[in-house]
Amino acid sequence: MGLAEQLGEAMQAYQRAVDVLDQRAADLLGLNRTDMRCLELLFAPEPPSPGELAAAAGMTTGGVTTAIDRLERAGYATRERDSADRRRVTVRPTEAANRKIGAIYGPIVTDGQKFLRRYDDQTLAHILEFITHATQSCHEHAERLSR
Repeated sequence: MGLAEQLGEAMQAYQRAVDVLDQRAADLLGLNRTDMRCLELLFAPEPPSPGELAAAAGMTTGGVTTAIDRLERAGYATRERDSADRRRVTVRPTEAANRKIGAIYGPIVTDGQKFLRRYDDQTLAHILEFITHATQSCHEHAERLSR
């Protein structure tokens, strides 16, 4: 088996491992997977509006409203009026969500950063190129499947 095939198998194993990890995290937080996906999306650099969250999660606006309601009841999200445009509402993770997500995923980030320090910038650039391509490819094929 060539390296490309081995990499393909490793990526599939990685995807399964992430799926197991995300399910365990959802279980610990008392969330279903849809709500967990929405919570993860709240950690974007800019807080999304409910409509932006729906688009990013591939949900209807009604479905995302229900998910946001559940996240609010669980204490993990809050709706806020945008300070620049009072008509706009954004959804943010709460401090409780920040603490719990940090406790769950923080050690993974630390381990990953430690591991990546073994590589030079050129190797990291190749890894980044591959992950970026794989991500874009998944988005493109998801779009293709939704038609």
